[in-house]
Amino acid sequence: MNNIINELKKYKSICFYPSCGTDLSDIDYFCSGRLPREERNKDDAVSEAWHGDFDEPEVFVHSDVNFYMEFESGEDLDLSECGVHGKFEILSFEQLENIDKPNRINGNFPYSGQCFKYTLKVWGKEKPITLIFCLCENEYIVSQIFLSNKINLNYIWSKNWNGGRTYGTWLARVSKKIGVRLFYTDWLCLPGFRGEPSNSIVYEKYPELLFEEVSKLERTDNHWIEEGAHGWVDEFIVK
Repeated sequence: MNNIINELKKYKSICFYPSCGTDLSDIDYFCSGRLPREERNKDDAVSEAWHGDFDEPEVFVHSDVNFYMEFESGEDLDLSECGVHGKFEILSFEQLENIDKPNRINGNFPYSGQCFKYTLKVWGKEKPITLIFCLCENEYIVSQIFLSNKINLNYIWSKNWNGGRTYGTWLARVSKKIGVRLFYTDWLCLPGFRGEPSNSIVYEKYPELLFEEVSKLERTDNHWIEEGAHGWVDEFIVK
């Protein structure tokens, strides 16, 4: 696991996308210069200069307990099927050191804990970005990699996290603890909204994620960023 920890410590600005599946809409959004979805969808769309208040993400960390076959394909990964609208190129691919039995809630399978690193050139930008995809529980990567090693994030991107056994509201509640400044999500991750689930199994298996002081999300004027199965993704400031 030291391999991925040392890798992440190289970067100043990190975006984390839990339960991502094969979706790369966070990369599409940030590398376009934060163009809204409808603008990114246009055939003649051109990336804008970075205009965020915080540093542009240098590395995108994605986690999911499945989809290993798609990402282990390496340079054969088809980014056009992953929600990327602009020009793209896979510059390099490598497999990082495996994380040993990372899942406490779900089962551990032969592919669990595999981590893949891509260097990508997206939307014609001169500076490449890095994608690291980890086959593990979201809870594990937050508690054992980010929190335990004091690796702070600038951004969290969450779309369609409808759970199976867990729900994204626990992540919103701890986001300030891992340095998150902006949280991009649909309503599924908003604490106290539409009958918030208890997430009891998260706190049973990962008690280190239970804090008395919880983060609060304040919606900004940046709306209609990305559309998912559960509505639009909006931007929130973490307080």
